[in-house]
Parts: sequence; structure tokens; C-alpha cells
Amino acid sequence: MDIFDVLSAVSKSRINLMKRGITKHKALMKAQRVVSKEYHIPLPDIQKLVGDEIKPRSS
Repeated sequence: MDIFDVLSAVSKSRINLMKRGITKHKALMKAQRVVSKEYHIPLPDIQKLVGDEIKPRSS
């Protein structure tokens, strides 16, 4: 599995979670954890790939 497969899996999972009504930030965090467990990739490595720059809005 290469970098693009991991990013694609995170993106697909995030989109599916957002369709269920979860906010963009929470969906991304959950998608990263799901892909980490599913493909046995350490979560910090996935967060480095994704960039993890999304911050929830305070207002």
C-alpha cells in the first residue's frame, strides 16, 4: 500500500462519515483512526500524511 492508497482510504472514509452528519473535523479524525486500525499503520504516520491542519471553528 502506497501513500496515495492511504490518502484515498482516509478521504473515502471521511466523506462517508460526513454523509452521516458528522462535522468535517470529527470525520477526518475518525477516518484517520479507522484507516490506522484497518491497515495497521501507526496513527502519527497517517496524521503526517494528511497534514492534520484542520481546526474546528470556535464560533
